[in-house]
Formats: sequence, structure tokens, C-alpha cells
Amino acid sequence: MGSFIAQYSYKEPPADAVRLHLNECLYGVPEFIVDVVSKVLARCNLYPNKVLFDRFRELLAEYVGVDKDEVYPFVGADSALRAVFLMLARPGDSVLHINPTFAMIHILTANLGLRSIAIDTYEDGDWWKVDIDMLIEKSKGVQLAAIVDPNNPTGGPVAKGDRHIVEAIAYNTKGYVVFDETYFEYAGYSVARFLDSIPNLIVVRSMSKAFCLAGFRLGYLAARKDVIARITSINTSFDIPTPSLVAGITALENRRYMDNLVNEVKTLRERLFKDLKSIGFKVFRSYTNFVVIKDPRPLDLMLREKGVYIKKFADSLYRVTVPPPNLYDQFIESMVEIHENSYTKQG
Repeated sequence: MGSFIAQYSYKEPPADAVRLHLNECLYGVPEFIVDVVSKVLARCNLYPNKVLFDRFRELLAEYVGVDKDEVYPFVGADSALRAVFLMLARPGDSVLHINPTFAMIHILTANLGLRSIAIDTYEDGDWWKVDIDMLIEKSKGVQLAAIVDPNNPTGGPVAKGDRHIVEAIAYNTKGYVVFDETYFEYAGYSVARFLDSIPNLIVVRSMSKAFCLAGFRLGYLAARKDVIARITSINTSFDIPTPSLVAGITALENRRYMDNLVNEVKTLRERLFKDLKSIGFKVFRSYTNFVVIKDPRPLDLMLREKGVYIKKFADSLYRVTVPPPNLYDQFIESMVEIHENSYTKQG
């Protein structure tokens, strides 16, 4: 698979489109969060309050299971990744990553003059997988190993929380191993518990997916205290807008809603896999809030005619967000029509 930096340009769909292309939480921001955030909008003439920033950081630390000075919030997980690359790598350094993977890793590597070392994913039955032995071997001497796990856009696992794999990669690198765990809530595994024993391990996460807060742009990273200090040496408590801080605090203080949503998405993900397979599509299992379909037809264009947007990320490969209940039947009906009409015309 080739690099898809060129595909990163983005055009906003119509307001009434069914948005299954960005892996967003399509359940809406919970009303209790909207209510709390609305009460602070009138005070947004003032800079963000450090008390709020510190409270958010404390709650993140509790959620990850680390000390407060071992976690730090950013304006989105992509900003956390950007800080890692900017502060820990220099032009000419090598970056190990999976291909395909989160576009920001490709973009940062290319624009910062870093050398890309890519490990291609491969099909194995109903999954996309990575050659772990090759991943460990290629990690020797790299400055950064940037691993999205579960992987985006394939949805498959990489280390799957295996200590031996993480330790082997971390030992081989001359710099740091970064695990992007944007989808870890859907996967049920994490490497964060190894932070106290692997000094060059960094974990990047997001509140965009499972917490339904993409528009608030909340991400964070966790690492050893000295690593956090180095990465965030030019950051301040003013970086996160007040409404975002309040939304993040409220979400973390009321996590049950997130747990319920994640459980529902996981149930629908399994249903989606089975339904698409029964229709006749080649579909892959996933540890995320999306699935991947392999099909020679231009599914993205065919669905767009029906007002449904999905993401084409490589030849014949499409990433589809798991639709919520109010959109699920509409999407399945559209896929049935596409499948039946295509083969009717061929006949």
C-alpha cells in the first residue's frame, strides 16, 4: 500500500450527510455536558483558569492510572503526536510506523525531514495484521517507533497489550516508542500499565471517539515525568480553551455514559460485520469504532449519491464508522441496494 498523504485533503460534506467517514461518535454530546459547558461561555472573555487545567490533568491521571505529572492534555491527540515529533526527533532521524496508518504520522515524518521505515499490514482471514517479528527487527536503532494500536485505518491489533512486544520494541529503539491508543476503549487493551517499567514508552490518547468530544479537541499523552517535562517544555495551562476543559472534566467525572456507548458500539460493530458479510461484502473485523470493506467498486462514490460518506484509504479499501441505531438500517439498506444493483447491471 502506498502512502496516503495526498489523500489527506478534506472537503466538508453537506450538513444533512450521513457521516461515516471520520470515525466520529455519532451519538451527540451528552446533554449534561452541554448544560455545564453552556454555563461557562459567558466567561470566555477571560483566559482559561489554571485550576480547571489542573483538575482536568488530575482526572486524566486517574483515568490512565498514573501520577498527575505523568500525563498532559493537548488540543487533540494529533497535537500530542506533533509535540512528540517536534521535541524528540531531529531531521534525518528514522521513524518506524505501520502502513497504512494515521495520516498525521506520515505528514509529520515527511514535513520534519524524518526517514520513514514502514511495515506493511497484510490480510489474514477476517483481520488485518502486522508481522510482529519484522516490527521488532526494524525497530533497531530508530529514534521513534510510532504505533497506532488498534491501527487506523485497518482496525486490527498490533501489540495488543503484550508486554514482551512493547519491551522488545522499546529496547531496540535509540529513542522512544509511542503508542497511539485513540481507540483503546473499543479494544479493551492498553500498554499504559507498562509506563512505570519502560522509561522510553509514551502513550497518546484522545477524547474524540469514545467520549464523543471531537469538537472540543481534547487529547493527552502519558509518559514518565521527565519525558513529559521535555515534550511539554513550551506548553502552558492556557493552551486548552475553557469550554473544552469543562467538557473534559465533566466527561471524566461521569464516565458511565462513555462505558455504555462503547458497549453499544461494540455490539453494533459485530452486527455490522455479520450483516455486511451476509449481503456479500468482504469485511474485516476490528477493535475500533469502524470496520473495513474490501470491494472493487467505487463504494465511496456510490454511497455519496445516497448521502452517505465513507473513507477510501487505498485501492478497493473503505473505512466505515459503525452507524448508531438511528442510522444503521439506512446504511444497511444502501449497501443492499448497491450490491444487488451492481450485479443486476452486470448480468
